[in-house]
Amino acid sequence: MEVSLASEQVGAWRLRLNLDSGWGFEGGHSENKGLSPGGAVIAVPEHRHKVEVDLWRAEFVAAYTFTENWDAWLRLPFERKIRTASIELVEPATQAEQDAMERNLLIHHASATLEGLSDPSLLAATRSTGLFTENDVVAFAFGTSIPLGQTEENPYLLGDAGEAHEHMQFGTGTFTPLLEAFYVTPISEDTSFSVSLVGKAPLYENSKGYKGSTEVSAGVNLLHSLDPNWRVRVGWSSFYQDFAKWDGGRDPNSGLISHGATMGVTYDLGKDWDLSLDLRLPISQRALDGHSDTYEHGPMVRLGLSRSIGP
Repeated sequence: MEVSLASEQVGAWRLRLNLDSGWGFEGGHSENKGLSPGGAVIAVPEHRHKVEVDLWRAEFVAAYTFTENWDAWLRLPFERKIRTASIELVEPATQAEQDAMERNLLIHHASATLEGLSDPSLLAATRSTGLFTENDVVAFAFGTSIPLGQTEENPYLLGDAGEAHEHMQFGTGTFTPLLEAFYVTPISEDTSFSVSLVGKAPLYENSKGYKGSTEVSAGVNLLHSLDPNWRVRVGWSSFYQDFAKWDGGRDPNSGLISHGATMGVTYDLGKDWDLSLDLRLPISQRALDGHSDTYEHGPMVRLGLSRSIGP
């Protein structure tokens, strides 16, 4: 969570910059089509499109306490996606057939670096104490994404016609409801336990016929203060993504359940600054239908710098 669950003064700001890096996100699919030198779709021996993506993301987060126990959260993300694609033969193929496979690969998933603003989000958050124990804290946040990220035309229709297209998007093109819940309870003087649940659920198609996936992330963490400056945490996270839709049909590049171990450390820099480092390691994951083309998650690292500003 980007902001403290502790009660803030009215008029206080908490600002944070997150730098995320993820690598080894692997995807791909079987293919039996190629492109002729003239651009016509032709049949070729079975092969695979192998695709790997490394991710880089910078996100600025601002939280403002406007009344007692009520905050406004704004998140502004920028992403870079580095894609490497190649052909893997399944059946023997002539050089001419391999050339046709390569031409087809280039219109589907050309190796490239893509970057742009992703959909920002705006939420209202409230917190209270003493739900189950005297010192526990619960927070709820609700809001919407703002459709500013770049979206694409239906890539499957363009691909079937032998035209260049892009599967990766930086937004959904819709205002998507967001709901988040957090709970923290102390279990000793220096140790606490936390639970988080974060979800988004698109309600309608955008103007290009795309409806994004419903996604839910859940996590549990054990947090321990080593001294007044150092805090460490270990935990577990789970992620669920259902199928996105193009013109009502299933998007094969979606539908995933993944689980991973998390660990992190935070250092208090003083003068209302702190620095954190977090790591997520994938433990298990599977496609919802057992064989969809969605990218399997790789390791993720987050470096965060935050500052509190009083009223």
